[in-house]
Amino acid sequence: MKKALSFLAVALTVVTSAFAQKTAVQPEPAIKWEHKSHDFGNIKMGPPADIVFKFTNTSNAPVVIKNAQASCGCTTPSWTKTPIMPGESGEVKASYGTDGRPGYFQKSVKVEFDNGNTTDLTISGTVTTEPENKKSDIK
Repeated sequence: MKKALSFLAVALTVVTSAFAQKTAVQPEPAIKWEHKSHDFGNIKMGPPADIVFKFTNTSNAPVVIKNAQASCGCTTPSWTKTPIMPGESGEVKASYGTDGRPGYFQKSVKVEFDNGNTTDLTISGTVTTEPENKKSDIK
């Protein structure tokens, strides 16, 4: 009986310790973003709407952006391809194709780093159409 109670006490200690480690405060992220969302407001249909999201590597090791994936085909991401050294900055550009897409939009770009960090960046706005030019009746 003593062996069973001892085993139970050890098992309970292990489970409690594992749970405590999972719920411990997570360290500060290695990436500090200037901003993670951008609202374009009203923009005219036609040219793409571009925004650059800048970040700083606040860790003690270089980081690399493994991938940046847009939530749809109407948004194209591009990003810093070289390693970002500690204290240095990198960027992710999101380009939304406005041509033929009137109305409100909200899109995201998921950024994945080689250190396991991920960040969701969000863009939004309303694409407006310009009023048609009236042709004058010249006779």
